[in-house]
Amino acid sequence: MEVLGLAEHPDLVSDPMPSQSESQAEDEPLVLRVLGGLSAFRGPVRVPLGTPKQQALLGLLALRANEVTERDEIVDFLWGDDIPDSFDQLVHTYVYRIRLILKAHDSAKDGGMALLRRATGYELQINDDQLDLLEFRRLGERAQQAQNANQAATEFSLLGDMLSLWRGNVLEGTSPSLCSHPVAINSSAQRIGSALRFAELGISLEEYGEVIEKIGPVALGSPLHEGLHASLITALAGAGQRAEALELFTTIDMRLRRQSGIGAGARLREAQASILRADGDPGVTAPPAPAATPADTPRPPYTAGAFVDRPELHRTVQHLSRGGGAGGREAPLVVALYGPAGAGKSATATRAVSFLRPHFRNGVFRAEMASGSPEEIHVLLDSFFRTMGVPAHAVPVDARERVEMYQTLLRERRVLVVLDNVTEGQSIRPLLPSGTTSALLVTSRTPLSALGDGVRHIRIPALRRRQSLELLANLIGEARVVQEREAANRLASLCGDLPLAVRIAGLRLAARPRWELAGFAEHLSNEERRLPELAIGDVRVRDRLDSVLLSLTPRLRQALQVLAEETAPFTLSRAACRLRCPAREAEDLLETLVNEQVLERPSRPGGEYSFLPLTRVHLRALRPAHAALAANRMPC
Repeated sequence: MEVLGLAEHPDLVSDPMPSQSESQAEDEPLVLRVLGGLSAFRGPVRVPLGTPKQQALLGLLALRANEVTERDEIVDFLWGDDIPDSFDQLVHTYVYRIRLILKAHDSAKDGGMALLRRATGYELQINDDQLDLLEFRRLGERAQQAQNANQAATEFSLLGDMLSLWRGNVLEGTSPSLCSHPVAINSSAQRIGSALRFAELGISLEEYGEVIEKIGPVALGSPLHEGLHASLITALAGAGQRAEALELFTTIDMRLRRQSGIGAGARLREAQASILRADGDPGVTAPPAPAATPADTPRPPYTAGAFVDRPELHRTVQHLSRGGGAGGREAPLVVALYGPAGAGKSATATRAVSFLRPHFRNGVFRAEMASGSPEEIHVLLDSFFRTMGVPAHAVPVDARERVEMYQTLLRERRVLVVLDNVTEGQSIRPLLPSGTTSALLVTSRTPLSALGDGVRHIRIPALRRRQSLELLANLIGEARVVQEREAANRLASLCGDLPLAVRIAGLRLAARPRWELAGFAEHLSNEERRLPELAIGDVRVRDRLDSVLLSLTPRLRQALQVLAEETAPFTLSRAACRLRCPAREAEDLLETLVNEQVLERPSRPGGEYSFLPLTRVHLRALRPAHAALAANRMPC
């Protein structure tokens, strides 16, 4: 171990190989469980999973089973801001030792789990019946089909099987970062939705005992969820346990008062009133039932819905959830998301906020920036003061004093400030929180280096093809994507895997269920028609690309127009020839365009630059307006 330079990492020295007793279940497949504490079994025999860091990596890979887990996400997840010098060797070692475990428990019957190296990370390949999370999703799809077919008894049975897979919260007892991973949170939400639907069906079928047995553990893990407890109270009363039901109401009512100062809501009180009415209490008048809304109606999110998991989302959530002054920090947590137009920066920020709200109990302040001018900052501070309950007469007039008051207030609170569409880092420095309890999340097209030290910059790129197809399936249905897989691939390619373009294409196809994907893809293959077709209402891909071009200097726009005549990626020397300028000047231009998120930098020295999604198509569509410029280029 000293030769490898790993002696200072004691979590690498434990032996992950199975004991003699574990080899007795040779005919049983290895099963991994994450819906509760992380564990692995071969038949009745529990398989040791090695050191804590090793288990943490396996848990992360399991959450993204059959998908690539990016190397950057692994490093960020395992070490955060305290990355050791030997991180690369450590990752390789953890992967190697996980592979030893999988190989030792390989079974010809199950085809075996495999941990594979991919270009940008690692992928845990595993069958549905070898991972409880995948089995939960598979049963959820069948339950959805049963619901669509109005087969209540079948749906109820499948939901019961889904809930039986859970032994606690996702990866309970492991790293807090794993428990707060977006996939873990999303799966927990699916569990609650499934439990609500199970209770609804069980009560209508008078299967009260089943409801109590299956809903009880879910309610225990969500002690403030009124819908779950209202269902449990109703089931207890239906089973003849009225005293227990009323006692549970009193308990949850007191708990809610302690936590928020507000007692039980309408659904809980209706459940209580129903019991008292049944007991013949003449003094009880039931409150009117609340009007049904999508949020109130217990329908389980059987599948992930519109959620497309992205590693950048997890990195954002993990970094900002380290609030509260932990880790000896002396500065607030700041994350700056940047990337090309239409790549989903705002959507990623919105999704991150939904996961981060529990970490910032004093609220989330959100604003979309227009110019970043002093006047705009003045208005935003006024809005934040109102949100924090500061009387108007107590707000200083002097700009510097206003900023000091803002920073003092945030130093005493746990607030997440979200600023969307920032154009210049220097302009929003007055809105940086002070202290260590509050945090800042900003989105911008370009990197905001002027924000200063300690900022985590995370680039939001175009989607990977798998993610594009997942997004398309969420919008138009998985069956259409599976049926026309090749056409779906082509459609995603024509959209440049740009989330905005894929979403618009999906929404148009969703509104026209008889359209064939192949036909629409053929329509988009014409460059002159592509951008006009990638529009829905007032949302147009072309408008986003126009805004990027308008933000550039005339010299940069001119260079882009010339380079757009290239039909393939180009080297620095080719660009210098086209632009009719020295290589050094051409390199400065290209690197500026990379920073402006319109060109992609070469992956290796001396490699080729390429246009970011749909940018070249947009520039070529503008050729008539720049015909003279194109005619004057040097014939290389």
